[in-house]
Amino acid sequence: MAPVISNRGPSRSANPAQRLAFSVLFALIGAGLTAFGLYQAGHAVGLLGEPGTLTVASCARVGQPKPEIRCTGSFRSDDGRSTDPAARFTVNPSLASGQTTGLDRVDAGSYVRISPAGTEEYAALTLFGTALFVFAGSGFASRANSTGRPELRAGAVGRVGLRLGQAGIVLLLGAALCAVIAFLSPR
Repeated sequence: MAPVISNRGPSRSANPAQRLAFSVLFALIGAGLTAFGLYQAGHAVGLLGEPGTLTVASCARVGQPKPEIRCTGSFRSDDGRSTDPAARFTVNPSLASGQTTGLDRVDAGSYVRISPAGTEEYAALTLFGTALFVFAGSGFASRANSTGRPELRAGAVGRVGLRLGQAGIVLLLGAALCAVIAFLSPR
């Protein structure tokens, strides 16, 4: 059998401090994206704020160079405890006068539209952040062998690293699926 020849060039020795730094960086970014995605998804579904309905009075394009559509109207919470006759929120595409839409009141004067597309967008972001966090965990379970190439540690730690890597791939696939669903969902 002929020897295997690699065209990758000379292998560099993996620096454990660099691997640790990248794993920590991935863990922090992943945790941040996950927390942000969960927070925004909670509002897009109407769980974290005060859900209600807005009856649109008017919509107009505002701002330059990238204009956005801002609608105003009367907001009434689902429980009937609060109203805001001059509620404003940003939407795309524009809504017709008299049309109603679900909103989540974050605080006084701040609203988020309750929508399946928004929920799916933030679910995709949450899954992506969780995947980064899980990949960071699998990075903690790897080490460099004598050739400088990373390999999984033997024993239980190696199996955990392998399972975390597999879970990360599943999470990335879930994030991609949520992103496709959000893209195809009506606004």
